[in-house]
Order: sequence, then C-alpha cells, then structure tokens
Amino acid sequence: MSDDFSGVDWQTARYDDKEFTPGDPYEVARLGKRIADTATLIQEQATRLHNLVDGNGWDSDAGREFQKKTEDTVGLLTKSHQRYAAAADALGSTVGPAPVDDHVKADWATALEHAQNLVRAALKKAKAADADSSRYQNQIDHHPGHDDHPDKQRLQKQKESADGDLEDAKSDLRQALSYRDTQAAHVKSAIHDSVDHDGLKDPEHHWWDSVEDWIAKIGHWAGVAAAILGVLALVLSWVPVLGEVLAALALVASVVALVCDTISALDGKGTWLDVAIDAIGVLSFGAGRVLGTAAKEASVAARGASAVKDVQLAREVGLNPEAARGLAEALSGIKPGQIGKALAEGPSELLPQMRSVVKESLNAKAFLDDIRIAAGTLPGEESLVTAGAPKMAQIADSSFKSMAGYGKALFIGSQTLPLAAGWSNLAPVADGESWLTGPDAWGGVKEIPGLGAGGIPFYNWRWSTPGDGG
Repeated sequence: MSDDFSGVDWQTARYDDKEFTPGDPYEVARLGKRIADTATLIQEQATRLHNLVDGNGWDSDAGREFQKKTEDTVGLLTKSHQRYAAAADALGSTVGPAPVDDHVKADWATALEHAQNLVRAALKKAKAADADSSRYQNQIDHHPGHDDHPDKQRLQKQKESADGDLEDAKSDLRQALSYRDTQAAHVKSAIHDSVDHDGLKDPEHHWWDSVEDWIAKIGHWAGVAAAILGVLALVLSWVPVLGEVLAALALVASVVALVCDTISALDGKGTWLDVAIDAIGVLSFGAGRVLGTAAKEASVAARGASAVKDVQLAREVGLNPEAARGLAEALSGIKPGQIGKALAEGPSELLPQMRSVVKESLNAKAFLDDIRIAAGTLPGEESLVTAGAPKMAQIADSSFKSMAGYGKALFIGSQTLPLAAGWSNLAPVADGESWLTGPDAWGGVKEIPGLGAGGIPFYNWRWSTPGDGG
C-alpha cells in the first residue's frame, strides 16, 4: 500500500483490514493474562523449591546434598519466570485506557486498541470526505452552465474542501499507522531483549552463536564474490591468463560459500537446497574449464583444417611452400607450425575427458596448468606434416565447426545457468541490503517441505524454512 493510499476504497475500508490494524486487542490481553499466570506459577514453584533446598525446609545431610543438585533448576525456573513475565508485560493482561501521549510505550493490547480507534476515526472521516467529493463532482459534471457559472464555481469550491478533508483524513491515517508500527517495534524489542539476555541460553554455546553469524555472512559474501568473478570470467574468457585467473578465483569463492552453507545446513539454519546449488556452482567451473578447452581446441582444429586446404590450393596455383603457408596463416589466423598439432590433438582427444568433469573441477593443479599454457608455455612449432595429423581425405571441415559450436554452447550453458541459480539464491544478511546482492528468489521454494529442509535427522532436522522465506 502506497503512502497516498491509492487503490483504497474508502466506502468499504475497515479498521481491521490487513493493511491497517488487524487483530483483536482483547484476545491479545487474554493471551497476555495466560502468560502472566504461567509466570506467577513458575515463580511460586521456584520459591517453594528454593525454600526446600536453602536449609530452612530440609536441614539434613540429605537435604544439603539435594540442595547442590537443585540449585541450577531453581536458577532456570527463576530465569523462565523473568522471560514469561517480560512477555506478559509486553503483551498486556488488560486493555487499558488510551495513552495521554502517543509517544509513551504501551503494552500491545492497549496500543492495538488505541491504534484501531485512531484508524476508525480516520476512515470515518475519509469515507465522508470521499462521498462528498464524488457527489460534488457528479453535480459539476451534470451542471448545464458554463465553468464561470456561480453555482458551478460554488460546487467546485465545495469539492475542493471535501478533497482537503480527505487529505487530512489520510494524514490522520498515516499517524495512526505510524503509532501502530512504533508500538509494535517497542513490544518486539522488549520480548527479544528478554529472550536474548535472560541467561537461559547455554553460556557454553554463546561463542558458537557468534561463529554461526560470521559463517553465514562469510558464505553470503563469498557467494556474491563467486557470482561477480564468474560473470567476469565468462565475459573475459577469451583473454589469455586473465580468464583462467578469474575462473580460479571464482572457484575458490564458490568453495568457501559451499563450506559455509554446509555448516549452516548442518546447524539447521540453512537448507540443503543452498548446498546443492553451491555444489552445482563449484562443479560448473570444472565442467566449464573442460568444455571451454574443448571448444577452443575444436575451433583451432576447424581453422587448422581450413588452413590445410588453403595451403593445398595455394600450392596448386603455383606458390612456393613458404608463401603458401604464409597465405594460409593470413586467411585462417593459425600458425602453420601449429596446424598439424591442432588437427592431431583436437576435440577427439578431449571428449574422453568429459567423463571426469567432477574430478577435473576439483583439480586445482589443472587451473595452474591452464594458466601456464595460456601464458605461452607451449611446445615449439611443428611441421605441417606432423605424425598423427589426418590425411586430406579425413578432414571434414564442417564437423570441426559443428563440434566447436556445440562446445561453445555447452561452455556458455555450463557457466550461465549455475551462475544465475547461485546469484538468485543469495539472501540478504542485513537490513537495507541491495537486491543485487540479496535477491532471494528461492525463498518461496524453501517454504515447500523437503526443498527447504535443513539440519541433521533425529537431531535438529526441519522440513522447510519459516514462512518469511529465510
């Protein structure tokens, strides 16, 4: 709903519509009363147990031994009472009178009742003003006189006054909703402060709570880095060395994100869907490297085949071998000394490697080898008739080109699809974070039981994330 309340039907709008002040303050008060009663009961039991173990109720060796074993229980009961009491105070046990000052903190039952009254008054005012404005506009539209006619001008002024009243009603409504949001934030903060500082959390695990937060943040920003580096590696894959370096860095970032998300999933705060998407992203860099190498060498082989034909045609028209090779190099862009190697060690040698994509994707040394090769550490030029080079009759120029085209398509697909999946799965880790680093497009999917599962079976397993899409 926008600030100008566009789309609101003032004639049918209700104070308890979901965009205004839904809820029953008396039901809130009843809940607060039950929680307060529970707090009282806990306090009574803690007091009785304390009297029993402090020596006044059971003064004996057995009593003192029992005291040692129950001190912790008394402490936990006391802290539980504090938590329940804080929740009861925040919710309220009765619907109190309207506050004199809207800036004063109130329990939620009282604040909700007051907010609803404010919204009722604003909507009543808006409904009347909207009806008056519509009535005056209808009379203006059907008035037979010209625009300067006194009656028509009077109606126009009345309509402007009604429109002004409607704007005043909108302003009152904004203030009512601001009061609602402010009081709701106070109540939420009071309950959270009590839960976070009542000492019921196991102190031995406080350090792990902090570590979990850092792991989640590291995993998030590693995913952001992997997405950015992956895109750069794809766009700049044609640049020697740089493309390989970017791909290697993207792989490192992806592995970090995978490790962090796996820890979060084991702890029950993440999902195994996150881990699966990360794993696909990690494997895609290895698959892309193999596919990209195949595509490049298929392309070189295709140009090598063309160069061989060009050399043959050039020699048939009378050029000497050196001139023929120079012409082939100018036409194909491949050095004559590398033609035989390109044809002999082309795609047919690379295809079996596709069976070990997973192994290749985890082979860091392979990346370093690619970088070294791309830097120019290649074997020396070989003669055009290198042993193993196919004969002219065996050269199918179109098959080389097809293989190069298929390899390029597979390479691009192996990179873009996992990159898109990984980026769209990024969820923000801080308020106000840009959608570019936290689109959270998979949040709704993770609410589906099974797809949003996390944790360890029989320990902290859950089948889906909460409804907030986190």
